Amino acid sequence: MKRSGGRAQRREARMNGPIIHNPTLQRKAPLYEVVNREGVELIHDFAMKAVEQIGCVFQDEESLELWAKTGAEIKGNRVLIDRKELMALISTVPSSYVQHARNPERSVRIGDGHAVVSPSYGAPFVVDLEGNRRYATLDDLNALQKLNHMAPNVHIAGGPVVEPCDVPVHLRHMHMAYSGLKYSDKPIMGNVTSKARAADTIAMMEIVFGAAFVHDNTVLSSLINSNSPLVWDETMLESLKLYASKKQAVLASPFSMAGASTPASAVGTIGEVTAEALMAFGLSQLIRPGAPMVFGVPAMTVAMNTGAPVHGTPDSAMVQFLASAMARFYKVPHRSIANVSSSKSLDMQAGTDGLWGLMPAMMSDSNWITMAGGLLEGALTVSYAKTVLDFEQLDAFAHFMQGPDLSDLDASFQALKDVGPGGHFLGEQHTLNCGLYLFPSQNNVTFEQWDAEGRPDANAIGTARAKRMLERYEMPEMDPALDAALLEFIARRSREIPANF
Repeated sequence: MKRSGGRAQRREARMNGPIIHNPTLQRKAPLYEVVNREGVELIHDFAMKAVEQIGCVFQDEESLELWAKTGAEIKGNRVLIDRKELMALISTVPSSYVQHARNPERSVRIGDGHAVVSPSYGAPFVVDLEGNRRYATLDDLNALQKLNHMAPNVHIAGGPVVEPCDVPVHLRHMHMAYSGLKYSDKPIMGNVTSKARAADTIAMMEIVFGAAFVHDNTVLSSLINSNSPLVWDETMLESLKLYASKKQAVLASPFSMAGASTPASAVGTIGEVTAEALMAFGLSQLIRPGAPMVFGVPAMTVAMNTGAPVHGTPDSAMVQFLASAMARFYKVPHRSIANVSSSKSLDMQAGTDGLWGLMPAMMSDSNWITMAGGLLEGALTVSYAKTVLDFEQLDAFAHFMQGPDLSDLDASFQALKDVGPGGHFLGEQHTLNCGLYLFPSQNNVTFEQWDAEGRPDANAIGTARAKRMLERYEMPEMDPALDAALLEFIARRSREIPANF
């Protein structure tokens, strides 16, 4: 009985330790490559032939006018450009950039060996703390931001972490930005669903940082999707143009679904989406040379029996590795996704799907790992329980990517010498100081104890941990005057924006 109590206390200590905010991930373990230089150049040639011979559609007159001032050939709304000219444009994209947080200690570098993690994105549903699947609300958005703030290896507070469906659509973008700023002091993501909403997000950041600072420093990163194959629509382009003009970063992420919107192969998919992403990069540099951009690929395949998008397959992992290789070839930051599952519950599929996303994201040297917590149903639903269990996986990979600590060999040898043949290491100081990673929520008790505790499954364990974390949450400091100014802006714009906008 005494032994069991000691184990329970140690587990409680692991699950309720101090809140830690870790710096950006920097790998010490070797990079894993799936393609050599010759393969990268073949994929590059595929992408260049696509922009030279097929072209990319830009459904936006201003964008077409900008391309017309270059050597590009304009056929209707299709832009074809010589590879040398496109590469010259891309050469001004920075290999890394700093995104500033309202708390300077939380500002991060993205690229050049530095990696950040951001949470769930855009889901309209949640599986709540009572296990109910329902539409997400503003309370859910705020609660999930609290969890994101507390996660040691989540560096971005997010933006549309979930869709707060109890807030009118035309006002949601401001509440998303405010939630990230209020309940966390980490950097946030911007809105891209219209130029006006992007402008409102920038205006809120100008309240926080000052207009002059925002004009010359990156305080937002925002994610846009092309309509694969080879189409950029007006809404995405308007947001891209505005953010690029203000030196705010954009993650250009073609919406690839191998077998549907891209060829049914990893190399064909990466060839197509490379062309799409680089065309967005080129446009950004026409607007403001040096505007930060991130090369990103969602890396989904399609289930041939249903036509549904699928996450967490070997082929999607291959695309992630290839995308990272292409980003290094172009010397630009790379975005990946992790922990997204097509499963409807927190089961084995959810775990394996997530791992097949997280593993290549970490081992391919990705600089921005998105959607890294809680996503089920192919990113339609955020589970509170899965969110915190996914965060533990992030912590584990952050530990793994540091590689082996060879400096410990002398201390390990001394411990072995002290213990000698036939002894054990349990009481050694070296063991008490050990750096072996242990999942806080992993159940390592006997069957009998697990049975006596009610046979908790992953959902029960994750839900209990999420509840404990929310009970321990402490809101980061915010100047009351700044808070009031943000709320006044939201109130004023809520009166001004037409309900049918």
